[in-house]
Amino acid sequence: MAATAIHGAGIRRTKARKKTIHRLLIVLSIVLGLAMAFPLYWLLRGSFVSHAEILARPPVFFPSAFSIENFSKAIDRIDFSRQLWNSVSIVVPYVVFNVITTSFAGYAFAKLRFPLRGMWFGLVISTMMLPSAVTLVPQYSLFTSLGLAGKPALIIPAIFCAGGNAYFVFLLRQFFMTIPDELLEAAKIDGAGYFRIYLKIMLPLIRPALIVVALFSFINNWNDFFYTMIYLKKEADYTLPMGLYIVNGMRIPNYEQVMALALIVTAPCLAFFFIGNKYFVEGITLTGIKG
Repeated sequence: MAATAIHGAGIRRTKARKKTIHRLLIVLSIVLGLAMAFPLYWLLRGSFVSHAEILARPPVFFPSAFSIENFSKAIDRIDFSRQLWNSVSIVVPYVVFNVITTSFAGYAFAKLRFPLRGMWFGLVISTMMLPSAVTLVPQYSLFTSLGLAGKPALIIPAIFCAGGNAYFVFLLRQFFMTIPDELLEAAKIDGAGYFRIYLKIMLPLIRPALIVVALFSFINNWNDFFYTMIYLKKEADYTLPMGLYIVNGMRIPNYEQVMALALIVTAPCLAFFFIGNKYFVEGITLTGIKG
């Protein structure tokens, strides 16, 4: 009886310790979540306050009144419709071609048998170790010599070289490898070719991973400032991040208008993330099942 009582007390202590640790982890997660969300709250707060409140010291965490004038004033400072069109005309082809080319490459490396497949995949993955600054000068020289500097230079890398992003190729290859080879063999017996297998069987099965690639591609390209600053020389070709830079760099900056325009630029990324959040989490989870 004594041994049983001691054993039961030990189990209760273990359960109590696990509950305590679980509660501490929940509290820590909440604190980290609030810390991560605070900049977004500060952006929202700054977009709706007056100029006096945004410069107030100590800072005003809860503004007394909300105003949407900052948005209209910020939009009037730039050629908003033109820059919005420029951003869309660059992002949409980039995302589409990136998804197509990386899914082609991932399918080939995962399911097709061809000479030196491992070596070619290793070469593609090795490009992830190259900083973008290393390839910037030769890439710029190439596009300039071909007469493609400007908006085409921001879209063409997605058409060739598997979208120019080895990470997406690796991500989709890992996902393709989770699909049983028996499906391919059955399709081949029915007379399906490689492209038909890819189009009719593989693409529907990898939809979560494709959404992950599309989301990352959209966010990376929509928010890109470095390459747009390098390649876009005419103000008529500027994108929204470049317009935000112009407003922020004015001699008399109005920070509330800068934050309002920053919220407009960020809104599409947040919207697409929340829309595809389910597939985003599912794709990230499933791509790590099989190495």
